[in-house]
Amino acid sequence: MSASDLGMRIERPEQLLRDRVVDVVREAILRGSLAPGRRLTERELGELTGVSRTSLREALRHLQAEGLVESSASRGLRVAVLTPEVVGHLYDVRAALEPAAVELFVRSATAEQVAALTATRQLEAPEPEEELQATREFYRILLEGTANPILQQIAGSIDARIHALRRVSLRAPGRQLKSRREIDDILAAIKSGDAGQAVELARLHVLAAKEAALVAVRSLERTEAS
Repeated sequence: MSASDLGMRIERPEQLLRDRVVDVVREAILRGSLAPGRRLTERELGELTGVSRTSLREALRHLQAEGLVESSASRGLRVAVLTPEVVGHLYDVRAALEPAAVELFVRSATAEQVAALTATRQLEAPEPEEELQATREFYRILLEGTANPILQQIAGSIDARIHALRRVSLRAPGRQLKSRREIDDILAAIKSGDAGQAVELARLHVLAAKEAALVAVRSLERTEAS
């Protein structure tokens, strides 16, 4: 697969090169171009990105810290493989953070932030990838509107892994439409100023997403084992 196919070529980096590599490889993982279990070699990534092995090593260490890349005894570094245990842990953390973020957003968000949050839900008949990106933007604005940098930092540290799980969980039959309705209901409660209702809907949404993600991951495990 060529660099142009994956869209990973780095041209004239304007920020620290390592950070540019982190951003490019992270996005390739999140959009599924680099699938779970995919071996990551410095040689191939160097060809795809056009940067030195030193920058690649630094970037891969950063992505390991984020949990998007992991070591494999037989294959070196690879894109992290989702397991039911990891899914459970991540969604348990999300179940604590998301309702808190929703409550703080209702209390602290500006009218402009509420309008921006609403705008992310106004796509008509979106393609799956468009909806995934809109949902990611929804949560970015939600966290921004909490006016709580500590919560933003903690939630941001798992955002990429949650987004990768969201891509998996939406494969469950009927989950995409159900998820869309759940988020729209959360937004309606936020707009009405009903923090209690918004918090409860957020909690239920995370529990439903966790169940769908576990089903999808277990199905992938069975497929790979057969």
